Amino acid sequence: DVLGMIDYNNDVITNGSGTDVVAAAAAGADAGNNNDKHKPQNLLMNSSIIAFPNSCFLWNNVSQPKDVTLESLSIVQLLNQPSPIDYLFIGIDSDSGTGTGTGAGAGNEIPMEELNRIKKEMKKQSNIVVEQMDVMNAMGTFNILNGEDRRVAVAL
Repeated sequence: DVLGMIDYNNDVITNGSGTDVVAAAAAGADAGNNNDKHKPQNLLMNSSIIAFPNSCFLWNNVSQPKDVTLESLSIVQLLNQPSPIDYLFIGIDSDSGTGTGTGAGAGNEIPMEELNRIKKEMKKQSNIVVEQMDVMNAMGTFNILNGEDRRVAVAL
């Protein structure tokens, strides 16, 4: 299972200008900010998640790469307004394969036909570019582009 930790930037919360989402791998639990228990800084989500620049959702019924379908990603298209998403990064656990179609875990990745369908339909319907990569690269790419105020989403 992927452990996704969402970090709500304390300065953004304190100044009330919105909530920044930062994806990070987590080995433990951090239930909140010790300075102010009403404004958590970190939220550990031990589940599959879909994160947007200002929000994060549990990604129900997705526990394996084969569960990733165009239908399971429909929330991305639903929440694509009013500020459209330009990129969606799908992070696959490195223990499940790299998403390249090679290596020991190659049989445990998003089926190529489904990945191609996702890419084609997301681009056609919502002009979203979809890329599959390992979880750490997906989180890092999301964080960098989100930090640049780019419209990105990540599914882990």
